[in-house]
Amino acid sequence: MNRQAYAEAAACAVATLGASLVYGRFFASSEYLLPLVIASIGGAVFAVIRRWSMGRRMAFAALGFILLAIYGVFGDTVEYGSPSRATMTELFWGVVGGWARMLTVGLPVDVRGDLLITPVLIAWIASFTGAALATRTQSTLAPAGPPLAAFAIALLFVGDRPGTQIIATAVFLAGVLSLILLRANQSALRYGVPVVVAVAGLSIAIGQLTPLGQAEQRFDPRDLHQAPVTIADTLTPLAELKSQLRQQPPRQLFTVQADPGVDRLRIAALNDYDGTWWKSSDQFVVAGRHLTPASGPTVTAQIQIDNLKGPFLPVVGQPTRLDLTVDDITKIGFSEASGVLATTEASPKGLRYTIAGTISPRDDERLNTAQPSAAPPVPNSLPPQLRALARQLTLGAQTPYAKLVAIETYLRRLPYNIDALPGHSYGALTRILTATDPREAGSYAEQHAAAFAVLARALGFPSRVAVGYRVPENGSVTTREAHAWAEVSFEGHGWVPFEPTDTTSKPNEPRAQNDGPVAGPPPPNPPLAAPPAEGPLPDPAGQPGSGWGGVLQATAIVAVSSVSLLLLVIALIVAEKARRRWRRRKAPSNSTRVLGAWDEVSDRLTEYGAAFEVSATFTEAAERGQTMLGPRVQAVGTLAPLATAAVFAPDHVTNTDVVQAWQLEKQLRQSLSPRLSPRSLRARLSPRPLVASWRDARATRRNLRELGAS
Repeated sequence: MNRQAYAEAAACAVATLGASLVYGRFFASSEYLLPLVIASIGGAVFAVIRRWSMGRRMAFAALGFILLAIYGVFGDTVEYGSPSRATMTELFWGVVGGWARMLTVGLPVDVRGDLLITPVLIAWIASFTGAALATRTQSTLAPAGPPLAAFAIALLFVGDRPGTQIIATAVFLAGVLSLILLRANQSALRYGVPVVVAVAGLSIAIGQLTPLGQAEQRFDPRDLHQAPVTIADTLTPLAELKSQLRQQPPRQLFTVQADPGVDRLRIAALNDYDGTWWKSSDQFVVAGRHLTPASGPTVTAQIQIDNLKGPFLPVVGQPTRLDLTVDDITKIGFSEASGVLATTEASPKGLRYTIAGTISPRDDERLNTAQPSAAPPVPNSLPPQLRALARQLTLGAQTPYAKLVAIETYLRRLPYNIDALPGHSYGALTRILTATDPREAGSYAEQHAAAFAVLARALGFPSRVAVGYRVPENGSVTTREAHAWAEVSFEGHGWVPFEPTDTTSKPNEPRAQNDGPVAGPPPPNPPLAAPPAEGPLPDPAGQPGSGWGGVLQATAIVAVSSVSLLLLVIALIVAEKARRRWRRRKAPSNSTRVLGAWDEVSDRLTEYGAAFEVSATFTEAAERGQTMLGPRVQAVGTLAPLATAAVFAPDHVTNTDVVQAWQLEKQLRQSLSPRLSPRSLRARLSPRPLVASWRDARATRRNLRELGAS
């Protein structure tokens, strides 16, 4: 073994070290670095040991990795200098499943053995393999392959974390280019150092100018990974507000010791509104100590849970740091998108933690010049009365913030009545905001927060509903402190809270007209102005195109427009069916995917005229389909038990059941339309399944309203 081989092995070690530096965006501290440096060097050293066969090198390299893992990664489990049973267990499961854990945590994370073992293993293998290829092959580029793979894998684990990898890229390129020069010519490195520096610098500069240099443009495998912390479905906490406020005597929920200025704690941020419920579409990852980067001064709150039911846990502002006193951290999930903390425990009694977060205060002077962030689209079902009311309330406001304050002021003056009907659907909000009788306009925090968010979105502002608790002076939070408010996102300020409810009102008493901070009696709801016309209608007299030429031209325009509209409708129908099918196949759980296969089967039966009532059981639906369409739809009868199991025993549905369900769905499609025919084409283009879904959803909402749930 000559100096050339040692130099090439050193270049492989440097390139691998550069790939390992990428994990600086994954971990919250630099404690990860020493084991990775040892792995990058150690793997290369074992690959170039003299007079050893490749088998012996691999065996000793494996032993070296195990020693590094025991004492460098899982050192806290070592007892009296010797590995314990816990050490070997952690090592085995870390090697087997450490990569999966890395995709199920919020970044950055504290350096833990179960998260560090995978990068160490990758670095060791990349360094050893690269150096071994350098000593046993003549290929110029082959030894650079393992470090390059390690670099790509590290980037995948880091995902779209903000920041750049300039140092890591520079070290990696220096190692790889040096290796290539050494392999091309033994003396090339002597004259090629300036070339290495120039190429590395130019590559980094170009990389910073490309879209991949921006965090939001990078691919993150977590977007394709199923949510690692599954939170049980629960009724939107906004709908539970009234029951908490009405509870007598108030139930103790948790205690809090917070910094001055913390007057409320949020448990949920609801950003999705379908016209009936404000809900959340959060995806949770395992919460680490570091949650999100701090964007300003932080405040902290120490919380101990007493009788608060899960899954949501109180947080302050936009959470940045979490200190837990719990052994199983995998039971705590965090959504970086909304800042919501949740637990898989149904009753987390005794849980204690310290949460730190940034709060966006109401600074009128600064917010008057701020611009709101991009807003989600408003559903087309928004009642025109609410849109007109939003415009009418903000006629005199000049800035976005002033418009939001005008809406807030108006809602704070509405009569407060905890005995008002619950619900925050479009119908409920329209009834409250357009009522001329003060008794019908009575409402409480649920409707006030929902109304503010809806009116703000009607004006194009990014709003959401926050649900949580007010913090009393003694720090003992009960159901009496349950509250809801609204938040609007401003660029450079984050989510700014708005209080559309007069919080001086007692939860069990209507607010008097003179006990709130807003001067003046509660105003009657103003009459809604008619929406403005789109524009003056053109006068047909004297315009060109009159006579038979105009008739033919108008006829041609109508014909072309009709055909274009028909084609557009057909395309939308086909696209919507494809979207529904894709969504059903990619559902997050096995039971949901099985039910998605059943929904596809139901759509096919509906296309061929074998529709059935929503109240029908799966077996009844299968029998009706076989009665109307004959034995060719016998696959429906086989699928019915699987769908029943998916509803009543979802935890027992396996991947095999999912595959079988979709195979039966495919069998049904092939038996219904074995070849292309006018009937099969008509079925594929039929809007019946879409209409049936919309009709059933509308009937469900109507039934909920009749039951007083909306």
